[in-house]
Amino acid sequence: MKKNSAIWALALLITMTSFIGSSQNAKDLTEKEVRTFVTNSLKNQVGYEAAVKDYYEALSKNLVYWFNPVWKNKPVQYKGPGIDNGSSFYEDSVQAIIYDVLLMGDYANVMGNAKSYVAGAITTDRNFSCVVTREDGKLKYIRFMGADHSVLASNFLWPTVAVKSHEDAYFDMRDAMLNLENDKALKISDSLVSLDGSWALAHLGQLQNYYMTDNREKFTESYNQAVSKLGNATLAEKHVILSYNTQDAEVTKYHLEQALIYAADDQFIRVYLAYAEKDAKKAIQILLPSWDRFPENGAVNNMLGYKFMDDGQMEKAKQHFEIYLRVYPKSANAHDSYGDYYAKAGDKAKAKEMYLKAYELDKKFTTSKEKAAKL
Repeated sequence: MKKNSAIWALALLITMTSFIGSSQNAKDLTEKEVRTFVTNSLKNQVGYEAAVKDYYEALSKNLVYWFNPVWKNKPVQYKGPGIDNGSSFYEDSVQAIIYDVLLMGDYANVMGNAKSYVAGAITTDRNFSCVVTREDGKLKYIRFMGADHSVLASNFLWPTVAVKSHEDAYFDMRDAMLNLENDKALKISDSLVSLDGSWALAHLGQLQNYYMTDNREKFTESYNQAVSKLGNATLAEKHVILSYNTQDAEVTKYHLEQALIYAADDQFIRVYLAYAEKDAKKAIQILLPSWDRFPENGAVNNMLGYKFMDDGQMEKAKQHFEIYLRVYPKSANAHDSYGDYYAKAGDKAKAKEMYLKAYELDKKFTTSKEKAAKL
């Protein structure tokens, strides 16, 4: 199964009695064909659009999958492929290892590991357990669960909201902020502020947008409103909001360091703290725990790219910019950052190409166009 969520489950407990005797296929499965099917189906999940057809053909219409059950959700019934342009199949390669195959007539339970690679780095490390059967003469997944290494991280900047949809929108806002999609972040932020007038973190998208557009009046208004709502906030939330005291860089850094004490796994806090840290080596150490857990995260790779450049480690910088661009090919910021790398590396033609692509993707990236013109 391809990841459709940030993380999968830690364990698989399947009652096989519901399967045995229910198949209409007379021929029992063999271990060899099961191993071949699972290994190939995982290895072939590369190549963008070229991977789509085979991926969905391997899924039974009766497939049930369970994303991240340790976070108290439920198994999901597969509802068909929908529209998929293959954008999630961006890896260079997938390596699969099968640890165990348990044959039960025309069903088989398989346990193994799959590692995905981008630019030489492992971006997904997943243990999995699945059930395979034969339908219409072809092997297919009928059950699938997995546990990513990233599931170990749970100490995040969780919002103090009661409505689940607000929490989902909050994380969408954070992602937009980290990818410098500031208009999108502002739109979500405005919506959250109107939906919950007592929630301080709802103002985050506003604060970043107004800060980056130098709208001091709006920024001050939003900041004061957020501070006035800190009564019921967690300590991590309080320090993140107070870090937006942009009058004093040391105060900002202090509050981000304090927030990290209470939300040590949160990549959002680590990225912003690394940005505030002028010592490149220290900034890299701040970021690496997040990259270990979330090696596909765009903002983490982007910030690591810049900090490795500052530290003179150009090959490592290139690897992280490459991962960022591969995972977010339509991000103007990913192209602009890669342009900065090529400019520093002395490849003016490639830098110009990246800058102009950034401007093409988002006309508000006027600085990208200006940097291209200077080359």
